[in-house]
Amino acid sequence: MDESPHSVVILQHESGAPAAILGDSLREAGFRLDVRLLCSGDEVPGSLNGHDALIVLGGEMNVGEESDYPFLRAEQELLGEAVRSGFPTLGICLGAQQLAASCGGSVVRRGALALGWYPFDVKREDALLTGVDPRTLVFHWRQYACRLPDEAVLIASGDGDPQVFRLGNAAWGIQFHPEPSLEVLAGWFADDPQTVAGGSGHGVDELLAESRQRLPASATLCRQVAVNFLDATGLAPR
Repeated sequence: MDESPHSVVILQHESGAPAAILGDSLREAGFRLDVRLLCSGDEVPGSLNGHDALIVLGGEMNVGEESDYPFLRAEQELLGEAVRSGFPTLGICLGAQQLAASCGGSVVRRGALALGWYPFDVKREDALLTGVDPRTLVFHWRQYACRLPDEAVLIASGDGDPQVFRLGNAAWGIQFHPEPSLEVLAGWFADDPQTVAGGSGHGVDELLAESRQRLPASATLCRQVAVNFLDATGLAPR
């Protein structure tokens, strides 16, 4: 049993979309993961007491679908509380969109699905991206893009959309997916081969082969982001 006194609460929207590489990095740093599987009925915590950080992952649902997924409203409220209190927070894909929405931002539907490996452009230095290779291609599977609130700091963009941003001093949003392992990606592709073919222009086997090639650099980026997140928020082991 994990007896670590340091806890990260992770809001996971789908059973097939875990924290994966990011979660492994946090465990290796000595953190206990309190995973709330929202699609299976786990509840969004009412407060952040007893935790050291909050991570909100991606999912097939979207901002604005609270009537179908009531936990999205509670999640936004928790994210807003986290930003206001300076609580260490990281939102990924849907989690980033929820973070933006919690502070007055919004999302817009893109003209085309972004699915596959894309570059990103660093706009300003930020602790979250220290030591990250900006040439790394990163994985996307999204139909929506963030429209950031006025107080957000844009850190990186790509394909015309915000990709990394910060709210306050301790909350970051990452629009792409740094966290999936090859096993996770293979599951996503197998679950929806028609969308893979239509969105990426490749078949499942071709995209999986590209992912196998790209993933080592993406995993390195993810591990560095995890280290940077802990360093920037004062949570790194001493």
